[in-house]
Amino acid sequence: MQVDCLIEVIEAARKSWEYVLGLVPADSMERPDPHGGWTVKDHIAHIAWHEDQMVQLIEAKALVGSPWWELPTDERNEHIHQQYKDKSFQEIQSIAEDSYLRMMAALATLEDADLNESKRFENMPEDWIPWTLIAGNTYEHYLEHQIGIRRMLRNPKWEA
Repeated sequence: MQVDCLIEVIEAARKSWEYVLGLVPADSMERPDPHGGWTVKDHIAHIAWHEDQMVQLIEAKALVGSPWWELPTDERNEHIHQQYKDKSFQEIQSIAEDSYLRMMAALATLEDADLNESKRFENMPEDWIPWTLIAGNTYEHYLEHQIGIRRMLRNPKWEA
């Protein structure tokens, strides 16, 4: 994977993510999903947390970050939810924009080899490929959450 290609893929996926967010009425951002309980604001905060973790990874050039990574996914997600749940939608928007911009700036500092060789990151297992870790926490993650938000938008119980 090349840095410029990864950046292009993330930017394209981010546009799609933002398009889906734009489909959500402003007064519905904090309305819970009847099937899962998360609000659109929660999805945005969740994505921002993961982007922030990628900033830490890239800037340190090491597998560093929150100790929550050691938890099972559902527990980690609950910790993330608790961290952000009392913040206003405007605060979450600001955090999300900042995380994304910092992550994109950090990505631009990498060399192609950084994305493809685990040895270029401290503490990273040899069988891990750095760009796939970044992909899973960015463009692949955006798609996963877009699906959930689109499901919410189609649910008549959510619109009620």
